[in-house]
Amino acid sequence: MLASKSVVPNEGSCPIDESELIHLSAEAPSDAVAVVANLPAMQKARICQFCYGKTHLHELALHIASTCDQQTLVTVFGEAGRVIYKQSRDTSSTLKSLNSHDGAFGAKPVVLSGGNEGSE
Repeated sequence: MLASKSVVPNEGSCPIDESELIHLSAEAPSDAVAVVANLPAMQKARICQFCYGKTHLHELALHIASTCDQQTLVTVFGEAGRVIYKQSRDTSSTLKSLNSHDGAFGAKPVVLSGGNEGSE
């Protein structure tokens, strides 16, 4: 028998209520930081981890990471926490760098043939 709740493979569970996450992601980054400021360090780092792997929440993750200490990020992310800690200390520069690389390693454009292949 299948479970009634659908689960997306490899999808981590959200460490906060989904409605809270939606509210948080709708906030301006400075407001979002204020919302999470009083949460326990591990909870902030787990929210950051959840958001970091999602393209549309990546900026939010970096802003949340800016409220975390390096050791907590390393505890949650492993050694990648050191990189995230550094990225979060200059969020605007990190996002600018990431945005300038968009497409650099992405999908190649589709080229349609003129229909002449195979006809000699």
